[in-house]
Amino acid sequence: MKSWKRYTDYLSSAEWHIHTKYSDGRDDIKDYCQRAVEIGIPLVAFTEHVRRNLSYNFSSFLKDIEAAREEFDLIILSGCEAKVLPSGELDVDDVVLRAVDYPIFSFHSFPDDLELYVKCLKSALMNPYVNAWAHPGTLSGQKIDLPARSLAEVFILMKEREVLLEINRKYDLPKERWVKMAKRYGVKTVKGSDAHCIEDLVR
Repeated sequence: MKSWKRYTDYLSSAEWHIHTKYSDGRDDIKDYCQRAVEIGIPLVAFTEHVRRNLSYNFSSFLKDIEAAREEFDLIILSGCEAKVLPSGELDVDDVVLRAVDYPIFSFHSFPDDLELYVKCLKSALMNPYVNAWAHPGTLSGQKIDLPARSLAEVFILMKEREVLLEINRKYDLPKERWVKMAKRYGVKTVKGSDAHCIEDLVR
């Protein structure tokens, strides 16, 4: 069972995509938790950027989350955001994926090739650990669209693999057509602001 299923009541009311000082965010875990309590967000998921070769101490990141759980009356999930490689693999060690509550994936610095994009997307969805597709519909920094047939195949696979479709506030993605189509195929959506500072946390 994917870990998000324990928290289905919070998919639209929580914040499921947050970056801290550990990667490219501005604020630390404690700052975000304090902000969440102040504005009434019931759950926060810290989805730090990861690579196979990490530039920061991931164990320290997890320890900070444990400390925050002791301090705040808040559901706090550890997570990571792994990028999809042109091979279809995720640029992250399975040890990291197993260590966190909420692993998600996204496309960053990917070839401008829609056919390859769809192929690698399907491959990423087969990863047993992934919980959500983050900012769906970006390629080489641009918003893209996909043929209805390809979307249908992707959403069928997402439903089967219990992978969430992120509603990303930062990029205003995915397209409304994608959301409606995903719901027809039984794919659940999740709120992900892609927060990089505490001001990005909103109810």
